[in-house]
Formats: sequence, C-alpha cells, structure tokens
Amino acid sequence: MSATASVTRRERKPYDVNPVLYHITRLTIWLIMNVLFRYRAHGRENIPATGAAILAINHLHYIDPGAVAPVVRRQIVTLAADKWVTDRFTTFFLKIAGAIYVRRGEVDRQALRACLDVLESGRLLAMAPEGTRSKTGGLQQGRAGVAYLAHKANAPIIPAGFWGTEQIRNWKPFRRPRCEITYGEPFYLPAYEGKPSTETLDHWADLVMIKIGLLLPPAYRGIYAERIAAVERGQSHELDVLRPYVLGEKP
Repeated sequence: MSATASVTRRERKPYDVNPVLYHITRLTIWLIMNVLFRYRAHGRENIPATGAAILAINHLHYIDPGAVAPVVRRQIVTLAADKWVTDRFTTFFLKIAGAIYVRRGEVDRQALRACLDVLESGRLLAMAPEGTRSKTGGLQQGRAGVAYLAHKANAPIIPAGFWGTEQIRNWKPFRRPRCEITYGEPFYLPAYEGKPSTETLDHWADLVMIKIGLLLPPAYRGIYAERIAAVERGQSHELDVLRPYVLGEKP
C-alpha cells in the first residue's frame, strides 16, 4: 500500500499535506533558488524512490529547506523548531510542506512519536541532527535523536551536505552566491540487539555527522574536521561499522 493511500485509512496528521500543492510549491522554490543562487544538486539518484528513510542534513540558515527539497521528487516531512509556530509567514510554508514541530532544549516525545509514525508509514523524513543552526557554518555536535529514530524504525539514513544558503545576505543580481547540495549514499546504522545506551546513540550520531561532513568542503566540517580528514586519508575506519543500503531494497 502506498504512503498516500495509507493516509486515507488513518487519522489525518498535521504534516499530511496535499501532494499537488506540495509539488507546486517545491517547483516554485526550485525557481526561486535558481534566481537567488547558482544552485546545483548532486547525487539525487541516491534517494530511494519508495520506503522509509531519514534525510540527515547540516543546518546553516532558516532557508535551508530551499536547498534540500526542490530536487527531491518525493514528499518530505521535515522537522522545524516550535519557535516558528508564531511566525505567520514561515508557518504558511511549513504547513504546505508538511512539518513536525519540535520543542527545543528537551526530549520532545510527542515529536519523536510523530517522526516514527512518518517512518512507519514508509515516508521520507528530513532532519538536522545538530538541532540548531550553526553560527560559524561548521558542523556542530550531532544529537542522538537521528540515531534513535533510525534504529527504532530500522530506516536507512541518507546523508546530505550543502553550503551557500548562509550567503543569501550577499546576494546581488549579477553576482549570485553559489549554493550546492550533495546527497550521499544511504546506509544503515550498525545492527544492535536490545536497547542501545545513550553513549551508543551519541556515537552513532557522530558517525552520521561524519558522513554528512564528507560531502562538504573542509571549511564547513567544524568540530568533525579532524575525524573526517582521518577517514579520507584511510587512517580511520570508524565508519566501517555502518551497513550499506542497496537502492531498491526494502528496509
């Protein structure tokens, strides 16, 4: 049963949106991104056409969804900070896009349950493991939420690294800033029997951040720069515990 059909058989959720309106908005944003930036996307073939998956991204600016969603043909349910609930302009677009609001600074169990519902219905969930926007542009500490959801739902993770959205303030008509995003190959977290500890989840979140960082220029790698460089040089094998995902297989 498709994810769209399953929505009609259960209670409609706030993040269940009209697919036609969603894709019209997505294409509109694609046009806007190409006006504002020299926008390029790479690795779109790495996004599974069906099935549950988590799109894990870095976080540079409030317009980041404009870099992530336009070239993804599947509907994306995204996480958004609850502070945007009172912003009418932002809320308008988040309502069309389909969003789950998260209370910052605490474990939001209601939001986690909603995320699991999205994944259990075979859909695509986008989230920034860092939780908050980077003020320096570099990667920050990844939080355990992404690892918890991927393990609980047995869902593959698609790393995506982008840069340039933070340069929107430097926009000029004939000198547009560059904005590029790369979608990496999906992977599964290590197989694990039982309930993983907080330390294990934190370690897995670090591995997700390293996978994102490998898709970014060195200037954007932040606190993970040394670990990413070690992986690139072949001096670190910490990512070897991750399991590959074969496009087309069912989670």
